[in-house]
Amino acid sequence: MIQNIFLTILGLLLFSTIAVAEELATNQSEAKPTAVEEAEIKQSANESTQTAEDELSQLEQAVVESSDDSTTAVDDEAKAAADEASSKPWLPAAKEFDWVQLTSGEWLKGEIKSMYNKSLEFDSDKLDLLEIDWEDVKYLKSYRSSNVNIEGREPLTGSLQISGDKVTITDGEDVQEFARHDLISLTPAGDREADLWALKFTLGVNLRSGNTDQLDYNAKFNAKRRTARSRFILDYIGNISKTGDEAGNLIETINNHRLSASTNKYATRYFFYTPLFAEYYRDPFQNIDQRATVGIGLGYTILDTGRFEWNVNGGPAYVSTRYISVLPGEEQKVDAGALVFGTDFDAELTSALDFIFKYKIQASKPEAGGYTHHIIATFENEITGSLDFDVSLLWDRISQPATDSGGNTPEPDDYRLTVGVTYTY
Repeated sequence: MIQNIFLTILGLLLFSTIAVAEELATNQSEAKPTAVEEAEIKQSANESTQTAEDELSQLEQAVVESSDDSTTAVDDEAKAAADEASSKPWLPAAKEFDWVQLTSGEWLKGEIKSMYNKSLEFDSDKLDLLEIDWEDVKYLKSYRSSNVNIEGREPLTGSLQISGDKVTITDGEDVQEFARHDLISLTPAGDREADLWALKFTLGVNLRSGNTDQLDYNAKFNAKRRTARSRFILDYIGNISKTGDEAGNLIETINNHRLSASTNKYATRYFFYTPLFAEYYRDPFQNIDQRATVGIGLGYTILDTGRFEWNVNGGPAYVSTRYISVLPGEEQKVDAGALVFGTDFDAELTSALDFIFKYKIQASKPEAGGYTHHIIATFENEITGSLDFDVSLLWDRISQPATDSGGNTPEPDDYRLTVGVTYTY
């Protein structure tokens, strides 16, 4: 448009110059100029025409160059915009999966199981169940609603995004932001009950035949149900051993079972209380037909660094013990009060090797066994994402075992070394 206007104006100027030159030549011819004057007039007209044409050519070149510069500027701006867009970090749309980005830049797609004690449990279809140190998580976004426990606030529910040091919880049009260091725990909101559970099962079997026939069986089971501010834990340990006698019959030599359960409520990041814990124990070879313990307690997290976790807990309890048989004049069933103290320590020694230590001591009156303790130290070495190789050392002690009707007093200490394979769900 601008180029056409300039060309039109220049054309008019050129036409006016030529007209003036012709008029001047006519006037001169009317005055009958000499041959020399006529030549000078023609030379002047030619020079004016050439000058106008040169100006027109220069204007056309200037317009073209201006157009080229504008096009180049537009191209440069488009390229800069494309470079800027390509330099922005890629963020996935959490529509069917939860997403986690590690500090290494790697992305994981799957389902968030929970985050407790600076450890994120994440279920990947390809990598199975993963436990990720919270400090290794750079970005997290959930496609499902989550229950989120923030320091000093009631639990919140909504879609969750964690980026850098910021936690964003969105519930409809309500958007709230918090500092990452105030985040205590999180779990899926739980459209399915199974989303709130984590299960672990260990099985070990030892068969021997020949000069000695022997069958050893041991099993461990652990179940956890977690919400943003509570945790339910169920543990079972069972051991059975049979040895062949001279007649070739398998005689039972070990048969004990321990089942314990507790519910923890988090008041702060490190302090929790236990409104109820219970334990059932049976060991005929310790002259215990059954022992039931029920109590309440308090707990505190001493150490929590992601790779290492150390908790202590304790409280008063009621103990009811029934013996298989007792000496004449002794009570076969004993009820008593007790004090219970426990601690557990978890350590991630390497990316594939974990160490788990649990200790529990119970003090009561002599008729109820005096003080008893249960210790289990476990090394778990990862085989695959869901399978671990498990080696455990157990030590059970009853300081004052009850003598049976035949006058036999059980040994106070039992030691066991078990080997098995653990499956985690």
